[in-house]
Amino acid sequence: MSQQPSGTEQGKSKILFDGNCVVCDLEISHYKRLAPDLFELIDISSPSFDAARYGLTKQDVDRDMHVLTPEGELCIGVDAFAHIWSRLGRYRKLAPLIKQPIIYPCAKAGYKVFTKVRPYLPKKKR
Repeated sequence: MSQQPSGTEQGKSKILFDGNCVVCDLEISHYKRLAPDLFELIDISSPSFDAARYGLTKQDVDRDMHVLTPEGELCIGVDAFAHIWSRLGRYRKLAPLIKQPIIYPCAKAGYKVFTKVRPYLPKKKR
C-alpha cells in the first residue's frame, strides 16, 4: 500500500521509526551503519515529531513503520522494509523475494503479528 506525499531530500529515504522501541532502534541503526548516506532517520517517539507533516496521524505511525522514498512514495509495513532492503547491497536480493506471491502474504501476516506485539517490547531508557 503506497501513497504519494512529497518533500523527501533528494537521494535519501526517510525512515519513520520508533526510537523508543529497543528492537526497532537496533534494526534501523543497523541499516544506518550499512548505508549512512542513504537514509534520514526520523524518530516518531521524539517530542518534536509531527505525523501531520507527512500526511499521517500519530496512530498511523505508531501502528506501522513508514518510509518516504526519494521519489516521494510512502511505503508502509512490509513494503517499507522491501524499500530499505532494495537500497542496501547486502539485502538487495531480499526486496524482490519478499514480494513473491507466496512470500508476500506470509510476510504481511507476520508483520501484522509483530505490530500487535511491538507495544509490549522493551523500551529504551531515556
